[in-house]
Amino acid sequence: MKRLVLATGALGALLVLAAHGRSGEDKNLAAIIDKAIAAHGGEANLAKYPAQTLTGTGKFYGLGEAIDYNIEIASHDKKFRYGMDMKVMNFDLKLTIVMSGVKGWEKVNDDVKEISADELAEYKEHMHSDSVVSLLPLKKDKAYQLSHIGEVQVGDQPAVGVRVAKKGHRDVSPFFDKARGHLVKSEYLIKDIKGGGDMEMIQTNLYYDYKEFQGTRHPTRVVTERDGKNFTDTLLTEVQLLEQLDPSTFERP
Repeated sequence: MKRLVLATGALGALLVLAAHGRSGEDKNLAAIIDKAIAAHGGEANLAKYPAQTLTGTGKFYGLGEAIDYNIEIASHDKKFRYGMDMKVMNFDLKLTIVMSGVKGWEKVNDDVKEISADELAEYKEHMHSDSVVSLLPLKKDKAYQLSHIGEVQVGDQPAVGVRVAKKGHRDVSPFFDKARGHLVKSEYLIKDIKGGGDMEMIQTNLYYDYKEFQGTRHPTRVVTERDGKNFTDTLLTEVQLLEQLDPSTFERP
């Protein structure tokens, strides 16, 4: 009986210590997210503008040599419109992708088709990663589960990594500048559906050149790598933050 009492007491002590450890870790993780939100302009300013439009130029490396492109992006509440135009081997290519709830379309020059179920699912994963790096959902939505990755170097910057899990989605790992708190990198798995396969790759986004827009701070250069190889390098020339967008923005192109 005495052994049972001692064993029960020891188990209770371990549970208390474990709960204390989780509590401390939760507070530390919350502090990282709070610092990041503050570094991006603060909760009130970020919440004020849930919609955005972006215009930019960049270089695409997916076919080997760099190809110049122009982009226009609009997003709001799990909807987005992505437009890109470039010249490939003297051929003008204009691509438009629209995601609106459970439907999606792709327009290549004048040809429009509905996005397949597999591609639709993959675009939803990209939207999930965008939601994570927008930061506010991590503070407000209890469905997100956060855990520590630890300290790493992102370029020459010490950074702190957090792994974000949510049921039904792949994990996303944002990394924040240790001193100033802003987002410097994110990583997550993607599937190259367009490439005709289901093989997973690691997509890494690197965020540079922060500037202030309407009381918030956003990167104006985003470099994307896939499995460590350059994929795109985008310079944002215009950023507009809005309370809402015209619903026609997300209609069939």
